[in-house]
Amino acid sequence: MATVSEALSLALDHHIAGRVAEAETLYGRILEAIPGHPDASHLMGLLLAQTGRVAAALAHLDAAVAGDPASPTHHLNRGKVQDALGQTADAAESWLATLRLQPDHAEAAERLAPALRVLAEAAFDSGALASAAALYERVLALDPQNLSAAFDAAMAAKGLGRLQEAARLAGIAARLDPTLLRARMDGAESWQALGRSEQAMAALRPALALDPAHGGCWASLCLLHNELGQRGAAVSAGRRAALAAPADTGLLIRLAAAQQIAEKPRAALAAARRGLAFDPASPELHLALGAALDAVHALEGAGRALDRAGRLRPGDAAVLAERGRLCERAGLAERAAALLQRALAARPDDGDSWGALGRAALRRGDAAPAGHCAHRALRLIPGLPTGLLLAGAVREAQGADGEALALYDRAIAAAPGIGTGFSRRAMLLLRRAVGDVPPPRRASGKRRLSVSTLGHAGRFGNQLLQYGCLRVCAERNGMELETPDWIGRHLYGLDDPLPGPPLPSLHEEDCGVPALLDGRALANADGHDVAGYFCGDTTPLAPHRERFRALFTPVGAVAERAAAALDGLRARGRPLVAIHLRRGDFGLNDRFWIAPEGWYLDWLADLWTTLDQPVLYLATDAPELADRFARYRPVLAGDLGAPLPGAEFFTDHWILSRADYVAVSNSSFSVTAALLNPALRAALRPDRERARLVPFDPWSGPVLLP
Repeated sequence: MATVSEALSLALDHHIAGRVAEAETLYGRILEAIPGHPDASHLMGLLLAQTGRVAAALAHLDAAVAGDPASPTHHLNRGKVQDALGQTADAAESWLATLRLQPDHAEAAERLAPALRVLAEAAFDSGALASAAALYERVLALDPQNLSAAFDAAMAAKGLGRLQEAARLAGIAARLDPTLLRARMDGAESWQALGRSEQAMAALRPALALDPAHGGCWASLCLLHNELGQRGAAVSAGRRAALAAPADTGLLIRLAAAQQIAEKPRAALAAARRGLAFDPASPELHLALGAALDAVHALEGAGRALDRAGRLRPGDAAVLAERGRLCERAGLAERAAALLQRALAARPDDGDSWGALGRAALRRGDAAPAGHCAHRALRLIPGLPTGLLLAGAVREAQGADGEALALYDRAIAAAPGIGTGFSRRAMLLLRRAVGDVPPPRRASGKRRLSVSTLGHAGRFGNQLLQYGCLRVCAERNGMELETPDWIGRHLYGLDDPLPGPPLPSLHEEDCGVPALLDGRALANADGHDVAGYFCGDTTPLAPHRERFRALFTPVGAVAERAAAALDGLRARGRPLVAIHLRRGDFGLNDRFWIAPEGWYLDWLADLWTTLDQPVLYLATDAPELADRFARYRPVLAGDLGAPLPGAEFFTDHWILSRADYVAVSNSSFSVTAALLNPALRAALRPDRERARLVPFDPWSGPVLLP
């Protein structure tokens, strides 16, 4: 009688020779004698699978694995049968078991990768992104060159918010296929979301090389340039985006947002309006239109656009928040609070809205809830400039001046371009140094002109431009200018009435300042609240230069300090040469660029030998630069006495406004000093195109150069 081994060998011979019936009979007899025999079960399972009886085969292969779980082959073949039955997850487990027993098993690895990919895709499609991501990673461990797995893994990681992992995987996909544009774009989006703008731009540049007309890439590049403060490059990229896809409303929404960030609200306005021509029922475009109109101070039009967005998408948190912030800026505190509270109920993580809600509360005199809002805003976004300003205003209202000053200093460091922190700090310290300001005059009943943003939009030089232009406009038209509390009350004794009831808001570009200067008033009988920076052409203001200068005459203790500083400087020599080098809050973007000191040194070298006993004054927020000018023995503000608390810059501005020769920075600070200078022999400014200082007339041309 044959042994089991001999019977199994004979059955296998039949099997190999194709005598399937004989082999099946023998396998069956062995299994009748020894149920679950591993080798017989395995071979019977293979025979049944080979003859189309796959479901029946699986039971035998299960028995083979149970009888000999250490056999890689049993696991491998069971996996094949499971895969044929559509049991992909079970098949993958069988092949994983094979690899655990024999890590170098090539066939198991080859079969496992596509099975895991199928499972990953199923998990991804069902929304189980964490499972999908884990499965994709296992595929890549087996097959590092699997492009589709790398790309899909990046998508899963992005969906899970694992942005660094998503960027890494998108980079792998882009290396595997350098022509895969979508991988580069996804990688850029992940880097951008992480705040890593340089890496995002590095991912986008090859994408644009692949498709120079890809509007989405240009739009993303526009946003990235904005984040890096490269506003000129941002605008150029935004224009390329619009040219690439002029009818793409989604792109136009992004472009409008990018233009807003770049402080190009009129371009954002044009982009939103263009989008609405294609899709007039888009709530996103009406929201973009409202934000752009708000930025150009067309508050009534902005309100209408936002109301339309709200009707198209009732209860939308973004629309409610924008509408609430608009109402807060317009002084409608109660309405603002109601809208912002609804927005924050839906989006409690909106730090800007918490700040606006706090300002509305403070406007009503409710310091405690305003402080709570400031705390919430800063907890959500530590260092948020508007949150710091609100917290400072709350502590100032509560009499904690020291804490308020510290908060204002933090706000100035975080966002030097926002004038509010500068103004609040200056006025708080000046009250201590020079005493109270003259009380505001009572309103005369004349037609009103208001500048409610004075002290918030722009710093010292720019505030002088805003006030001076509008004060002259008001006087030329028999109107009365209303201003909030601002630094000019302390330094120059200005006592204009405080703003009365809100007036229709208007941007300087829309109100026709040249016409106002000529005495042609706006049509609205109640006047307007005008906003702007007034850094355009000064030529229309030139006929009124004497009145402009007369407005900014120092008073009281400030006048005494000014006279002492100027006398002390003139005692050192004549004529007086003054240079302004602005550094602290400049050079952060293309708009406020820094001219090299070498340009000023070249000018001095030519000028100095033509003068008799000149003295050089260096007006700067970076006194260490004096070393570059050592041969001219420059005098700095600190050499002329202690600075004026809150207006530490005042000595610099005053000397620039009284020097014989002035070389300015590309800054409204020194340009306004040149405007106020009654005995200026020569004025020079930096010109980026010619890479040197060039003569200029401060009363004929733009305040700032591009």
